Amino acid sequence: MECCGQRWSCPCVDLVHWTASNPEEHYGLEYDTPDNRPREGATFHQREEVAGMDADLHGRFPYIDHPNVAVWSGTAYYPLLCGLITVRISEGGTIRLEETEAGTRMSHAVWMDFPNSQRERALKWLCTTVPDGKSNLYDHTNKELIFFKERLESTEAAPTS
Repeated sequence: MECCGQRWSCPCVDLVHWTASNPEEHYGLEYDTPDNRPREGATFHQREEVAGMDADLHGRFPYIDHPNVAVWSGTAYYPLLCGLITVRISEGGTIRLEETEAGTRMSHAVWMDFPNSQRERALKWLCTTVPDGKSNLYDHTNKELIFFKERLESTEAAPTS
């Protein structure tokens, strides 16, 4: 995908296109807004795979300061044992775009809250231990950051008209 050169409004770095950032693990992202764009208060639904497990993430953006920061939180539903058991995990993140002397820096601080029940402890163990779970969780978000880094860098290098 080529970048259009409109750094802050470029569709290549827009949250609408988050699914494209990790096509092997993101299966769809929809916002509940008329133009299908994120905005403060908007809810969203993303189907994805995290650390080798399918998930249905239902979330909300409680705070957006475009183009600097977007904060999201939600609940991911992980079906286990062919859907016989579904584990619900609270998740969230803060996405930032910051101007630096070297250009634009993008970060995405992500958290997961595993409740202290037997089922959730088992899921946490699966996510962080079997096989290379911590590495897979890190890689999931890192793929997204690399995708957007490449788009931001190509946008910054593109001539503006």
